[in-house]
Amino acid sequence: MIADAEHMLLRWYAVVAGGLVATYLAWPYDLRQWPFLAVTLGVAVPAVVSALRRTPGAARAPWWLMLASLGLYNVGNVVWILIATTGGRVTGDGSVADLFYSAGGVLLLAASIAVVRRQGRGDVGGVLDSMITAVALGGVLWDAVLLPALTRQDASVGRQVSLFVTVIVIVGTLGAMLRISLVSPAGRTASVRLFTAGVALALAGNVAAALTIDANGVRPDWTNNVFLAAYAILGAAAVHPSVAMVNRLGRAPKDDLTRGRLTFLGVMLVLTPLIGGGRAILGLPTDGVLIALSSAALVPLVMVRVARLAAQRRAAEQALHRLATRDGLTGLANRGACLDHLSAALDEDSHDLTVLFCDLDGFKPVNDRLGHAAGDELLVAVADRLRTCVRGDDLVSRFGGDEFVLICRGPEAVDVVAARIAELTGRPFTAAGEQVHIGISVGAARARPADTIDALLNRADMAMYEAKKSKSVGALSLIVV
Repeated sequence: MIADAEHMLLRWYAVVAGGLVATYLAWPYDLRQWPFLAVTLGVAVPAVVSALRRTPGAARAPWWLMLASLGLYNVGNVVWILIATTGGRVTGDGSVADLFYSAGGVLLLAASIAVVRRQGRGDVGGVLDSMITAVALGGVLWDAVLLPALTRQDASVGRQVSLFVTVIVIVGTLGAMLRISLVSPAGRTASVRLFTAGVALALAGNVAAALTIDANGVRPDWTNNVFLAAYAILGAAAVHPSVAMVNRLGRAPKDDLTRGRLTFLGVMLVLTPLIGGGRAILGLPTDGVLIALSSAALVPLVMVRVARLAAQRRAAEQALHRLATRDGLTGLANRGACLDHLSAALDEDSHDLTVLFCDLDGFKPVNDRLGHAAGDELLVAVADRLRTCVRGDDLVSRFGGDEFVLICRGPEAVDVVAARIAELTGRPFTAAGEQVHIGISVGAARARPADTIDALLNRADMAMYEAKKSKSVGALSLIVV
């Protein structure tokens, strides 16, 4: 029922907004401000309000920002309608309306970044990518296309600054939407695609408006049709049923320090100086201040981005190392890590090296009676206590099942560690809410010259079995060989 209502709302929106956009140029020139305001104020704004009403409280930030953005754009539109129509001709921009357009663009960028952060669970990398894209591609568009046109038109400084800010923030918004498309399932929805298309049309409208102004400062009114289409499509993104996917919390993106990502960052870093330098060599107008400022901004941004990617790569490698060397249940060193440690210890110096092979007594009855979950709880408790038995340079590992291997150094290692193990067996353990008593059989083998890993472990293992034959549950039995 709700889905049907949403599709009906979208159809009505498409008819009304599409009709106004399609017939805009057919209206009498003196009346065209009315279909323009009907779309920007009477259609697009209510569409965003409807998205705001359908969005849970925690996810409303992007839509509040977008609503505020459209509000500023509409203030600029009203100001523009009041002061930018003279003698039946639409003059070039450059009025106070540009201030509202620039501020609206900044809030639209903030809305897209809010979506990026929500879809990526605080995706700082996506925000940095958006900023890098804005500075690099926006700078190229400005230096190679817009600045030469504004120079020929002898545009005012205010007009140049306003258009520069507008272009940078719109390109940054497109970069943010591209980030969503690449890392989030929401990026494949019609709502995100419509939003991206609306922003792209806004950029096209600004470029067209800048390039088509004639010598008298007049631009053709069809450029307003492009802006009108941008408003209508942005509103369609808000009323489309797939907006529900955008409102959901996404998953953290996987950021890898790949060759493709490094290539992207490298290209963004050299793009503006390369284009600007090429234009300077050809004697074409070039904004030297822009090149200097963009380089000053891009270098630290790219360095921070690479540093974050490198840190994430190190964290991933460390996580893989932990998975490869740690027992998943107890967090102790696993069998492979134990063997590696023992091999290194034998290669370094076998003097005063002792291996203690430990096997739990009474574990199987507890596991059978209380269940595997209780058995796992008991193994974790034993592991925690064994950690307290070893000294700083010793190693405690889970060798498999209910077997643990300790690797110790020092002439008194066996006596000290065995005393601590005896103390831990004297206290009951808790498993599945019950107190249970278990014992530990320990076989200790001191390393001999030319010992191999297998020989040392086998002696400790055999000593453990000898100890097991002569003990009772709840006590420690130790045999040293």
